[in-house]
Amino acid sequence: MWALEGDLGSWDPIVRAVPFIIGLLLLATAALSIVRTMVIPRMSISIVYAIVLRLTDAAFFAVARMARTFPGRDRILAWSGPIGIIVALVVWLAIFLVGYALMIYGVTDGSFADSALQAGSGLLTLGLIGTPSGDVSAIDFLAAMTGPAVIALLIGFLPTLYTSYLSRESRVLLSTGLTGSPAWGPEALARVQLLEGDADLPTIYTDWIPWCAQVRLTQTLYPALNRFRSSVPDRNWLISLVAVLDSAAIRVAIRSEAPDPRTIAVLQQGSQTILSVSAAEVGIDSVVRLRPWKRRLEETVSAFGMTASRHASRDRSSHKLAGLPDGISQVAEAITLDNLQGQVSNMRALGVTFQAQPSTLPREEFDKALEYIRSAGVEIQRSADDAFEIFRQIRGRYEFAAYHLAQRFYVVRAPWTGARTPDTPVVYPTLAADEPAS
Repeated sequence: MWALEGDLGSWDPIVRAVPFIIGLLLLATAALSIVRTMVIPRMSISIVYAIVLRLTDAAFFAVARMARTFPGRDRILAWSGPIGIIVALVVWLAIFLVGYALMIYGVTDGSFADSALQAGSGLLTLGLIGTPSGDVSAIDFLAAMTGPAVIALLIGFLPTLYTSYLSRESRVLLSTGLTGSPAWGPEALARVQLLEGDADLPTIYTDWIPWCAQVRLTQTLYPALNRFRSSVPDRNWLISLVAVLDSAAIRVAIRSEAPDPRTIAVLQQGSQTILSVSAAEVGIDSVVRLRPWKRRLEETVSAFGMTASRHASRDRSSHKLAGLPDGISQVAEAITLDNLQGQVSNMRALGVTFQAQPSTLPREEFDKALEYIRSAGVEIQRSADDAFEIFRQIRGRYEFAAYHLAQRFYVVRAPWTGARTPDTPVVYPTLAADEPAS
């Protein structure tokens, strides 16, 4: 910019038009970013906000690695979400400041430093500069409207975020009595059985269905919510949801009768929630890295636990899973593909080319869980082999996306929630079935 400070003679008006145009483009970029982030109710993230999120995540993860324990890292990462919003506000205001400064510079004879001071005075309504005249007046008026408008939008945006956060966390807090802290699926089955028998489990699952829909909606619209952590290190919405889904998957796997529709519904809604949030996070990476759609497809299906299968059968009946209603596998596959809508160009080809992997949970872990819930009085009607095969197929629909999110946000490492980097020991809840009878 210093190259433009001198007198360029007859070229001066032409050269100064260039910064004016660049300033207009910067204003449009910042305005569209704000509107897409805080106004439009669509899962559409701007490149400016995506970059802010990724840089904020990277900065806090770098600092968190210095802590030696998970609670210490969790305390550091708890600042990531709120600070990310503040950083976004600063970045937006900075873009507006530079944009207005370039526009003022383009229509005046002064230096860029004077133009920046004039723009800052108007944008922040400080009144440091005297009354402008001519074309600068219009730009100054626009700047004076922009600053308060951006701050007002953010002030209105924060209550929306915290209302959604409190609604999400209240369900997580209420569930800790049954799922444990941190939450674990087999522990939920054991505690419900010890309290009142598992006949009421489908009723409990019913309460989770609208919660799943709300989390799916709010946390794909507002990715900042994914960075808002629970008030204590050993609680997390994702871990609680995985525990509920695991308990439902085990219940379906060990019982010989047809599953209760409410159990199937929570499995489908919960899986769709995890897949949707995972797809939104992959989308953020794609925006930042300017991924072509083929590379984006590879990253997304990888996070979803889907693998390429050149000889995949087009016969949908071949994917039917023994012991489950006829349509559950087809519906589960359709849900997975639904969450890829808009991210890949050919959904029909994807359904033939890619298939979901089964769960990678070790068999010995599953057998230990069966023994544990049996000790609590849970009836196991199927053989361990049949139960494990059904369980691993159901869990494969959400396991890989759950592991992806658990690592991305570095949440507490409850049992059956995948590895963490940096390495973190598994934390089990207090096992109710191990307590001596009174």
